[in-house]
Amino acid sequence: TYFGVSWYISSGINAEYGAHSIFLSPDRCIVLLQSAAHFNIRCYDAKLTVLAGECQLNGHVMSPSTEPLCLNSMDSHSRLSLIPVSTLIADTVKQCLRSNGVAEDSCKITSDCGVVVLVEPSETHTSFLRATYKRLWGETEESALVKMEYFELYTGLEKAVCISNDWCDPVGRLVSAATPCCVAVCGPQNSGKSTLCRHVINSLLGVNKKILFLDTDLGQSEMTHSGLVTLTVLCAPLLNPPYCNKVQFVADLSTDSAHLSSLSYCMGVVSPAQFMSEYLEKVRHIVVRARQLNSTIPLVVNFMGWTKGFGVALHADILRMLEPSHIINLQTGSPKDLPPIPELLEIPGILSPQQHSKHVPEIFNLPGHTSTSIPAIQAFELRHLASLNYFSPIYTPSNTVQPPYKLRWGEISVILPETTEQCLAAYTLNCSVVALLSGPENNSENMDVMNFIDKEGPEMKCLGLGIIRAIDVKEKVFYLNTPVDEKTLEDVHVIKHTSLPVPHIPSGALLMPYISNLAASEMLGTGSRSQRANLKRRYEAVS
Repeated sequence: TYFGVSWYISSGINAEYGAHSIFLSPDRCIVLLQSAAHFNIRCYDAKLTVLAGECQLNGHVMSPSTEPLCLNSMDSHSRLSLIPVSTLIADTVKQCLRSNGVAEDSCKITSDCGVVVLVEPSETHTSFLRATYKRLWGETEESALVKMEYFELYTGLEKAVCISNDWCDPVGRLVSAATPCCVAVCGPQNSGKSTLCRHVINSLLGVNKKILFLDTDLGQSEMTHSGLVTLTVLCAPLLNPPYCNKVQFVADLSTDSAHLSSLSYCMGVVSPAQFMSEYLEKVRHIVVRARQLNSTIPLVVNFMGWTKGFGVALHADILRMLEPSHIINLQTGSPKDLPPIPELLEIPGILSPQQHSKHVPEIFNLPGHTSTSIPAIQAFELRHLASLNYFSPIYTPSNTVQPPYKLRWGEISVILPETTEQCLAAYTLNCSVVALLSGPENNSENMDVMNFIDKEGPEMKCLGLGIIRAIDVKEKVFYLNTPVDEKTLEDVHVIKHTSLPVPHIPSGALLMPYISNLAASEMLGTGSRSQRANLKRRYEAVS
């Protein structure tokens, strides 16, 4: 360790592993990596910029001409592989270091280098997750080559998310397709569908400016909160865990839509088992728009992992309405594998028989991969993290919840579960997660009466989610907490009750009035509780 000018902290050399780190300040670190070595990186709200040379970050090629990436590979399940793919001579490296503020006497580089990378902290929202769910992150390992507050660098690829060689050739054929492809990725749970979808998307982004990503998996959504069917525009690679993504819900998509713009329909449940017809209807609405845009933009579709029983029929229906150009079927050698795709396309579905083109898609039967060396995060934990991430903007820096919006009962229409009586609407909606939908305005003159809608139409797009924090039965108003901006809220005319759980913050991390504080007596169901069944009963409420 040695020191340069006043702002220069230290430099460490790990010659055995081909890594040379230069710390310019607590929030600025330059790392030099040898071309013959492989590394994996774990980031906590970090921004990575390539200053010289080229490297592959989970297969995505980065160079000085590419945009810096904000990374959040926080848990050990989502480390990123970092592989230098170029060679720089020592003089080029020295010149790069000087131009980035490294002191002259510190540029003691005598050997060639593969890539020069700048890592800095970025001001993003996911530090909230790290602070409130520490168990998943674990401790810094002693083997770390570089340890900073916002990132860690390790040697080797054994703990990084790696792509199987069996997948590389088929993905290469998709990238070289002459026309925009429509790729359906199917397979049982934990077979690698999400990882493969990411690899396909990142590879296609190497030759396309935009990609469409259709996610039909309600329980483990890749881009949004669970319970939604979404079509998202992507202009940058997917490198962060699913719970770190922040989409912008919109009422429609076009070829000019911005990165992470998402067209969504809300199911409000994590499995379509009890609502198969409604689920297929919503998928059909979004597939129609996806196929219109697919004429100019490649489309990647992630299927759910329900591959037995009625799940097979759902796959058959969606594949027929989608008519993909390529189908990737991940197989694990277990009874949960889907039947051969030609047979699957002929299986009767849930919907009535429908006409579909006789075009035969190109089919890839690939081995599914499940990791045994990395402790997987359970599906319910991923859903919980995604929920925390989505609702994190409603918490202020002082760890309190932002003031709620007031909605008069007569200003908004309500969709309740089919089994719920309308007279119990207040008890059902209170302290629950609701979907904020576009739709027809409620023109009722009586602001003290709720307007109910029995059926959800195709025009009712999901514009976000919110939490009914309280209901004032005297003033006839809902109190709503939501991260949706006020301009978007002007287009919300319907709220839909969902079965999605209210995000739970570990004790003492944040103040959440709708869970921990006693409420005013005229507001129902928001008293202190330890279980969902602890809501106030009707005889306890003040009407």
